[in-house]
Amino acid sequence: MGIAASTRRLGELLIADGVTTPDMVAGALARIQTTGETLGEALVALGAVSREDVLKAVAVQHNLPYLFRGEFPSALPVLKAVSLKYLRQYLVCPIDVEAGTLTVATADPLNPLILDDLRQSTGLDVKIMVSSPEAILEAIERTYDGVATPLQRIVEGMEDDHGPEGGEDINHLRDMAFEAPVVRLVNLLIEGAINAEASDIHIEPFEDTLRIRYRIDGILFDQEAPPQRLQAAVTSRVKLMAEMNIAERRLPQDGRIRVTLRGRRVDIRSSTIPTVHGESIVMRLLDRQSVFLPLEKLGFAPAMLPRFEG
Repeated sequence: MGIAASTRRLGELLIADGVTTPDMVAGALARIQTTGETLGEALVALGAVSREDVLKAVAVQHNLPYLFRGEFPSALPVLKAVSLKYLRQYLVCPIDVEAGTLTVATADPLNPLILDDLRQSTGLDVKIMVSSPEAILEAIERTYDGVATPLQRIVEGMEDDHGPEGGEDINHLRDMAFEAPVVRLVNLLIEGAINAEASDIHIEPFEDTLRIRYRIDGILFDQEAPPQRLQAAVTSRVKLMAEMNIAERRLPQDGRIRVTLRGRRVDIRSSTIPTVHGESIVMRLLDRQSVFLPLEKLGFAPAMLPRFEG
């Protein structure tokens, strides 16, 4: 759902609401000729109106509902496909999910990237409401307090300086592979696979997403995945752990990783294959404890066991 255009001007709406004067609007219009601000930003900077005054007028201007602080539902949906960092940064709060439509409140309703991001990450149609930054942040913190997963907490603490894999220079790739959040992220993926008794980890890059899957009892199951921007960092970390050449991205490679988790020694055979969107990785987990089974676990009849135990 797009934002409806309006023939009513923001300044006229604010004057009609009685929150500012024609002289203040004229002063703000003169200011934006040199600052490049929007009219709303200029009026707020001049102290002529509050940001909430501007947002309420924008809502009227574009025929969008305005949500006051006390009107937020007590139970809000938690979106696994959208990070807490994104919600805070872009001042977006999920309000409702119903019949294939996601309703959100935002303090930046005219930003088309928000609509595109949410549609792409959730696969839902998106309906916009308007609210103040303070009300949105309060609702986010109330809803997401203690809800973030370990992977989300790691990702939220990472800087947005991990660019597309193809454009990274080798020294930067190596530096990223040693960053503490990247190390924790890859360790988390491996630990999750071991705990799930998976035989393989698949790390698969696509144009806009990074897909993580565990093979459990022969079936591939989707797992929570980091954002696509971390593809280069994750790939470099796995290749470094497996003693592969991180500079080589055009040819398949194989390597081995040995890890110990709570006393369990696990060998991981890793392989990379170049694809259109980067290197795809398969990590095969070989748990030494699962390889050597005691005799009573091999299906012998009780009467046969003494012959082999002797």
